[in-house]
Amino acid sequence: MSTPNLPTHCPNCQAPVFGPYCAQCGQETVVSRLRLRDFSHEYLQNFVTLEGRLWRSLWLLVSQPGQLTLEFLAGRRRSYVRPIPLYLSLSFLLFVLLALTPPASLFQLDDTGTGAAAPAATSKGQTTQRKPSATSTAKDKLPTLEELELQMDLPQWLKPLGKRYYKAIEQFKNDPHVASQRLLSAVLAKLPYAAFLLVPVFAVYTRLLFWRRNRGYAEHFLFALHLHAFVFLTLLVVYGLAPDALAPWLFWSWLIYLTLALRRLFGGRWWVQCLRALLLMALHAISLAIALAFTFVIALPAI
Repeated sequence: MSTPNLPTHCPNCQAPVFGPYCAQCGQETVVSRLRLRDFSHEYLQNFVTLEGRLWRSLWLLVSQPGQLTLEFLAGRRRSYVRPIPLYLSLSFLLFVLLALTPPASLFQLDDTGTGAAAPAATSKGQTTQRKPSATSTAKDKLPTLEELELQMDLPQWLKPLGKRYYKAIEQFKNDPHVASQRLLSAVLAKLPYAAFLLVPVFAVYTRLLFWRRNRGYAEHFLFALHLHAFVFLTLLVVYGLAPDALAPWLFWSWLIYLTLALRRLFGGRWWVQCLRALLLMALHAISLAIALAFTFVIALPAI
């Protein structure tokens, strides 16, 4: 039923309208004058809508491994949070938590690496300062940048990058504690990008293991997004509650979850999917180690 204030065309896409919402783009057809309270109303409305979908998605993600992927593949998508926003939200919360409370045991530095003389114990229980010998001082002395460039025969275009790495090594030589903290901050800043790059790699692994199941790579990528979202959720719970007590159970929880998810999504016998889950976790652990090493190498000049 038409109303006197209803326009004939949508103000957004200019399509003919016959009601309060445009059938082409979904926008309201009656646009009133913008007021300040409209911002708060829109935020609360979207938050309440997202909150329902978020809890529904998280509950299905945890309670029925692999079912959220099947729901999206079946076309039932409006009731759940989209896979990439779900992954990014949990990833953002996890890395913010890591940035606020970084693990102190990530770097175990020895005081002897600073170049200072280490105290030596005497028979009376007192400590005396041990003077470094000339041989150890010459051995620990860092070569100059020019000497390293001559030894390594670096091309001209690589010399600026080599200079940055040389300065980073000097920082570790002079003050390893401060340098390690800067390196940790730089690694945590780049770690979300490395973690996201591992998602398509995991999808390649599942695609190769289940190539007979006639599923496209996009479906495997969707499954990898939901699986990594669950991993981030468990890390949030463990890191926020009791990391020392619950961390040893992470491997078994991920193995059981992955086995259940693989069987729900691809079928097959339990023991076969358990072996495939172990293989996937081993391959992913190798990829994670390579990604971490590459991240450290990239982040080193940032200190």
